[in-house]
Amino acid sequence: MFIGLASMALACMAPAGPKGVLPFLASPAGLGIAALALMALGTSIEELGTIRRIRFGLGLCVVAAALVAAGGLWGAALAALDVSIAWPVWLLYGAGALGVALALGRDIAVFRDPRHGQSVRLEAISADAVRLTANGVPVTIPAALIRDVTLATSPEGRGVFVLLGSRDKVIGDARALPWVAAQRDGDTLLLTEHQAALDAELLAARLLEAASAGEGEYR
Repeated sequence: MFIGLASMALACMAPAGPKGVLPFLASPAGLGIAALALMALGTSIEELGTIRRIRFGLGLCVVAAALVAAGGLWGAALAALDVSIAWPVWLLYGAGALGVALALGRDIAVFRDPRHGQSVRLEAISADAVRLTANGVPVTIPAALIRDVTLATSPEGRGVFVLLGSRDKVIGDARALPWVAAQRDGDTLLLTEHQAALDAELLAARLLEAASAGEGEYR
C-alpha cells in the first residue's frame, strides 16, 4: 500500500517532454514502477519458503525501498512539478516513503533473524527437550513427548506439524503454543520456518533426532 502511494507520487514527477513509455520510464516514475515490481516479486519469493528464499525475497524488498528513496531524490533534483500540485505530490510521497521506511526496518530485522516479530520462537533443540519462547516466556517440550513430525504448508508459510503425546506435560504456558489439532493419540502444534529460523526439512530432521537420541545437542 505505502509503496504504491510513493510510486504514484513519483509518476507525477516525470518531467514534461517527449511522450511515450520509454521517456516516462526514464524518469522518477520508472524507479517507482521498478520498486513496485521488486516488492511484489520479493514478497512472492518470501512466501515460497526456505530460509534462503525468505532472505532473498526480503533483499529484493530492501532494494525496492532504496529505489523509492532514489526516485524521491531524482524528483527533487528535476524540480519538474508544477507549483499547483507540488505540495500534494510531496505529501503523498512523504506518506508512502514513511510507510516504506517502517517496512524496511522490519525487513532488515527479519533478514538478520527470521524469528523477528514471531510470538513463538524456537530457541534450542537438544536430546532431552525442545526449548521455545512464547510471548517472551520460556516453554519447554520434553523430547520424549514427540510422537511424530511431518512437513506442513500453512497460510503462515512452510513448517512442520509436531505431534506430542500430551500438551499437559509441556513445561510452561502450553496454551501459548500454536496448537492446530487435538486427537486421541495426542496434540499437534505447528512450527513454521520463520519461528524456527530453519528450513522445514532440517527442522523436521532435528526434531526427530531429538525424539530418538539419548544425548547430545542438535542446535
